[in-house]
Amino acid sequence: MEGKIRKISHSVSGRINGTERSDHQGNEITKIWTDSFSSVMTVLDPHTPHQLVRDIQSLLTQNRNILVRWVKAHAGYRGNEEADTLAQKAIIVVMKALKPSMRT
Repeated sequence: MEGKIRKISHSVSGRINGTERSDHQGNEITKIWTDSFSSVMTVLDPHTPHQLVRDIQSLLTQNRNILVRWVKAHAGYRGNEEADTLAQKAIIVVMKALKPSMRT
């Protein structure tokens, strides 16, 4: 789950700093979607002991136009399925780089 939390943090920070691509201008709402229900619940937990999550909460409190939302995994949502496919390809690339004997 920590990896998913870091991705949320990166997306929130990137949107605030203008480094994340967005079609939105000004005060329009930006939604950051994740298929990690536990990550969303952790971000919503006001009693979390995790500093990274508290940092995300602080950024979201200061930037009310950024929302973190959950989407059901493997339910056919195009963007989510594309993200899963890219993540799987990245894992294969990394594994091949780490273990040259895995190459076919």
